[in-house]
Amino acid sequence: ERWKEVIKLKDILREGKTLSVFDFDDTLAKTDAWIYVKKDGKEIKKLDPAEFAIYKPKPGEEFDFRDFDKMLRNPRIIKKNVDLLKKQLAKAHSRKVTILTARRLGFPIKHFFKTLGLDVYVVPIGSADPEKKADWIEAHVAKGYNKIYFMDDSAKNIKAVDRRMKKYPNVKVFTQLIK
Repeated sequence: ERWKEVIKLKDILREGKTLSVFDFDDTLAKTDAWIYVKKDGKEIKKLDPAEFAIYKPKPGEEFDFRDFDKMLRNPRIIKKNVDLLKKQLAKAHSRKVTILTARRLGFPIKHFFKTLGLDVYVVPIGSADPEKKADWIEAHVAKGYNKIYFMDDSAKNIKAVDRRMKKYPNVKVFTQLIK
């Protein structure tokens, strides 16, 4: 009798763990927030998150993300993606569901979803560097996650994660670029 329990436990452990990761800006919601491009201390243009996702900075340009360190301005959900988030949250007993954002503050996002009746886990990485999202996901591979879903509107972030996960042929990775 005892061996049957041990065998069942082994099967459960072998199944591994599932991680579902969603970007926030322009993936789950749109907000009125800009990224300001500065050169020599002067503001030269402003980009929305979609423009920023494909922008290639010229030498000497810097980014100012001040709008992203505040409560969300005029947040509008992207329904089909939030519906997918809700489905993943409904399976939260069998997987970890995370909103992984380049923002420095997680509270405004958590607060917004709370107003929608959703309790979400938000990880603010405080960087627009795609490698930072890949680092975070890779750290979860080390924790035993072997099935990973990642949804983001930035091709740079998707490519960074896809590239990094090539090191782990036993991990099933499903990335989805949001248009």
